[in-house]
Parts: sequence; C-alpha cells; structure tokens
Amino acid sequence: MASDGRVMDENLPAESIVPIAVVLDERTGYTLWAPPWEEDGEEWQAFLGTGGRIHLFTTPAQLAHFISTDVEHDLSDHPAWPTVLTSSKRQLMPDDDYVFDLDGLYDLAAGGPDRWSVGELADTIDMVERMAESCEVEEVEEHLSKIPDLGLLDSGHEVFTTRAGDKAWTDIAEGLGEHWEPILEALAGALHWVAPIDLPDDDDEEEAEEDAEGDQPIDDVVGATVLRSGTLVGVEEPTEQARAASEFWESVGILPVRLTFAEGSGLTLRCYVEDTARFLGRELTVDVFRSEEGLSSFVEEGEPHDLTALATWGAVVEADADPIPVAEDSYDFAEVTDMLDGTAAHWDIALLGQVAEAALDLAEYCHLERVSDLLAPDTELGTAISDVQDSGGSDERPAESEITVLAEQWNEVVTEITSCLRWRD
Repeated sequence: MASDGRVMDENLPAESIVPIAVVLDERTGYTLWAPPWEEDGEEWQAFLGTGGRIHLFTTPAQLAHFISTDVEHDLSDHPAWPTVLTSSKRQLMPDDDYVFDLDGLYDLAAGGPDRWSVGELADTIDMVERMAESCEVEEVEEHLSKIPDLGLLDSGHEVFTTRAGDKAWTDIAEGLGEHWEPILEALAGALHWVAPIDLPDDDDEEEAEEDAEGDQPIDDVVGATVLRSGTLVGVEEPTEQARAASEFWESVGILPVRLTFAEGSGLTLRCYVEDTARFLGRELTVDVFRSEEGLSSFVEEGEPHDLTALATWGAVVEADADPIPVAEDSYDFAEVTDMLDGTAAHWDIALLGQVAEAALDLAEYCHLERVSDLLAPDTELGTAISDVQDSGGSDERPAESEITVLAEQWNEVVTEITSCLRWRD
C-alpha cells in the first residue's frame, strides 16, 4: 500500500492512527486510517481492513468491539496498534475534520468557492484518492484525472477569487457532476460494510472508562483524536473563539493577516475589491499592529484608512471581533529568508509559494513595481514560485548556486515590502 504523503497529513504526528468517518449512500461508516509512515525505507499508508477492502462500522461501539477481537487486518503490525487496543468508544469518535461526506460533495461543488468549501472539497477528494490507492482501485484516479483544474484545490480558496479562478471552479463542479458517481461506484467495491452485532448495554462501563482517564479526557484534547506509539496526542485545531471570529471575518469579506519579518510579527487586514488586494492602510502604506489589542483599538477609534469605504466595514466596527488569522493567512517572510540563506534546518518550497502570494498582494497595494518584476515568471524566483503553484514544486533542495540567486532576489523583495509597512503598537 505504498503511497505519497500529501497535504492532509502534514500536521499529523508520525506513525499515528486516526479515527475517520465516511458518509456514503446516506450511511455513516467508522474506520481507522494510518497516514503515511516509513518502514524499512519505504513509505506506507493503510486503513483498517483486509484483502484490499476497507472495513466500515455503523458505530464507534461496533468499531471498538472489532478492535477487541484477534482478527488479523492491515493495521495489526502498525507501530501505534497497541495504543488502539486500549481505546474507548469516545476515543474512536472522529473529529469533525475527519468526517468525509461523499454524498454532500455535489452540493459543496455547486456552491461558491470560499475558504471552507474549497478546503472541505480538497480534503474529501484527497481521502477518496487515498482509499482508492490503498485498495488499488485504478478507476478512481482515471476519472479524477479527467476533471480539469482539480489540482488547484490544494492551493487554497484565493486562486478562485479571480475571473479565471471562477471559471476553474465551474469546470471543477461540472467535472465532478460527470465523474463523481462512477468514482463512488468504483470505490464502493472496496468498502466492506461490517454487519452490526448485538452489543450489551455498556453505558456504565463507558462512564467508568471516562472517569479512569483522569485529568485528560478525550474532550479536552485539542483537535483530532490521534493514537500514536502508546500515547494519545492532539492535532492543533482552532478554538471555539477562533472559529467564531473566523466565520465573522469570512462573512464580511475582510480577513486578518499575520506578517512576520526579522524585525517582528504583526497583524493587519486584507480584502479583495474587483480581484485587487486592499489592506488596512493609507497612502500606499500598510498599517501593521504588534498585538490584537492594538489592531482592535485602531478599528474602534475610527482613524481614516482605505477600508472605511467598504460596505461591510460598519459591521467590523460594531462587531469588535477578535482579529485572529487562520494558518492560510499567516505569512512568515523571515522563515523563507532563513531557508534561502541556509540558516533553517529544512527546505520547504511550498512555504515560498505561500508567502509569495502575500508578497504579490502587498506589491499590488503599495505599487511596488520592483517586487512585481522580481516575482514575475521570467526571473529565477518567479519561476520557482510558478512551479510551486502549478505542480507543487520539488521537495529536493536545489544546487547552492541556484539558492544563492533565489536568496538575493528574495532579500530584495523583503527590503521593498518592509519599506511600505507602518508598524504600530
């Protein structure tokens, strides 16, 4: 079951097992997924199942019962399996981010592209691909390969904000409308819905298990339930406060952004007006605040800036929402600089592509023509960024001579951008 690791498992611990649920044909099936792990020099991923089929159980209790048996399956030899054997039903209940509604994908694609729909669509298709790969259902990939622009989903919702992006979203929706049903039909043959058995009423036993978990019940673990090598760990997930704030900002079309440079990290606001980036600022200068409190106070005080003319700005002032940026809107320019200068311990070309998006937006707002030129496709830096946006780029570290050129051009980009920032407390 060899497979390439992709976006969804980037934040998961190595050698982990994750409870997931799949909604198909108005039924919900519970199972376990082991994201890619390395064994004997080869990368693998697997699901709870056997004989090229994935077991789906009608409830976490049914799943827990199966785990308690001695039946051999594809996860029996996984490093984290001993931990799974001690799991309660509550620990086998998937986090919301790991519930994949295959039935609801049509409605998701038919709606407009926003941060949530694009992310959910990408994750759902990704999981279907993983299941098909593990079970060697080649028809799934054959159908997906016929859907144009499907790879853009991994780039985030921003790519769909332009006219070209809007057309790409329409093409994706039409492609899914044509191919999704045969994809599900092909995948269905690799799914084994395990017939439920009568289980004794174990409510009292479950309560005892919860009490025995001590000071760290599963509800207190932040993020998805992840079982790994004898320990229960959490995958970081936004708090309820962060979720509520994010929903508000999304609704008004203005998003908090975090910018990090060598001199510090700060917050600002960004929106798009007729596909053009606009920031909280004035006279081609972006206001960047060193704290959430500082940004909130500035909004309340009513000082003039380039966002006051927006129809939804009044709602921002009245709501006094916490300016908490999501991960996709946090741009670490300093980390890219360290990576290109050779002072970082890792090479992550995708990081360059992500931060370059903010650089282009800032250049557009501040009229920094030199930055736009340096990031154009005909430069070494622009070519590297285009490769990331088009195909994900290569994870292999380039030759030092190439990195030197990239670093020189990137440092000039950063110098230009920092010249149009106005730092505030």
